[in-house]
Amino acid sequence: MNNKSFVNKAIITTTVLTISFILLMGPTSMTLDVFAQGNSLNQGIGQSQASTQLGICVSGDGTLISCNNLSLQNQENEGSNAAAQSGGNDDDDDDDDSGNSANQGIGQSQESEQSALCVSGEGTFLSCNNLNFQNQENSGNNAIAQQGGNGNDDDDGSGNSANQGIGQSQSSSQSSGVVSGDDSVLSGNNINAQNQENSGNNAVGQQSGGNGNDDDDNNGGNSANQGIGQSQDSDQSSGVASGDDSVLSGNNINAQNQENEGNNAAAQQN
Repeated sequence: MNNKSFVNKAIITTTVLTISFILLMGPTSMTLDVFAQGNSLNQGIGQSQASTQLGICVSGDGTLISCNNLSLQNQENEGSNAAAQSGGNDDDDDDDDSGNSANQGIGQSQESEQSALCVSGEGTFLSCNNLNFQNQENSGNNAIAQQGGNGNDDDDGSGNSANQGIGQSQSSSQSSGVVSGDDSVLSGNNINAQNQENSGNNAVGQQSGGNGNDDDDNNGGNSANQGIGQSQDSDQSSGVASGDDSVLSGNNINAQNQENEGNNAAAQQN
């Protein structure tokens, strides 16, 4: 499998995950004289793990319990994001009044790439196996409370805006090749186990933010975008060539589990 294909599969295209990991970059807000900026908040909790393993064995006689790749990855998060914003109004005749804006994300990412090649002139036993275990647990919550954020004059007023995301992503790529002049036994096996558990919640409370009391062109109201996303990807391949017998070889084993108890809750009032 080429690296381009692996990278493409590792990229999560859901909106939730995009929000989560963009937040981790910590974008900053700039204040210009011609714009009136309200409250702006960007918060993120991120965990990322990556592993690349390669093994090559060449033996004139036998290869026993060799060229095995083992990767263990674990992520646990109990931290929460909490934000409270009040006001964010601007009462002048400027071009753009920004209200309350909050972006919060909790993201967990794991990636593993393993490959092994065994060449033996006689026998290959319990060799070129890839083992990978990935686990993600999140109990952190996203909570946002916003009040105000109105635009009250001859301007374009932005109201309350909240974006929240909890994302979990796991990706694994495994490959092995076994070439033996005699026997291959229990060789070239790929084993991958992935587990994701989320009990974190998204909660938003917004009040006002939808009032436009003058001759403005665009007074924004309450806006909330929430999402919880879980993604798992596994790619396994094996090749076994033997001059005599191949027994229990070239097997692919993959186990994936996703559990979510998290809720999305939103309350909006103009």
